[in-house]
Order: sequence, then structure tokens, then C-alpha cells
Amino acid sequence: MELILRFAHKVAALQKRYLGVIAGIVFWLLILIVGFFPTLLLAVFMVIGYSIGKFIDDRSNVQELVHRLWQTDRFD
Repeated sequence: MELILRFAHKVAALQKRYLGVIAGIVFWLLILIVGFFPTLLLAVFMVIGYSIGKFIDDRSNVQELVHRLWQTDRFD
């Protein structure tokens, strides 16, 4: 666990351009290993998961989330 925390601190201390290079290399490797469309699907699910997590962190009320998702007047 300590190793993971040290790695996370080192990654967080990097400049953003280096993080972009690392993300590009990881994306390129995924395309080589599993193909373009599975990688694209993974990216879509990551964005959806991030969005849901961010909403829950910001609101922290699951009942309100469910109410907003199932309200009938949101398209009026």
C-alpha cells in the first residue's frame, strides 16, 4: 500500500504535459493489445463512471440522484 501511495505522489507531482504523454502511451498500448473499439468502449465507460462519481461526490445524496434521473418533467 505504501508503494502505491508513493507512486501516486510522484505522479501527482509531474507536470501535466508528462501526464499527457503517459496517458497517450497507455492509450496506444491498449489499442495495440485489445484493439480500437474495445479501447474506445473502455474510455466511454471510464467517462461515465467518472461523471457518476463526481456527481455523487458533489451531491452525496443518492436519493436526490435517483429522483433527478426518474423525474418526468425534465424534458418539458
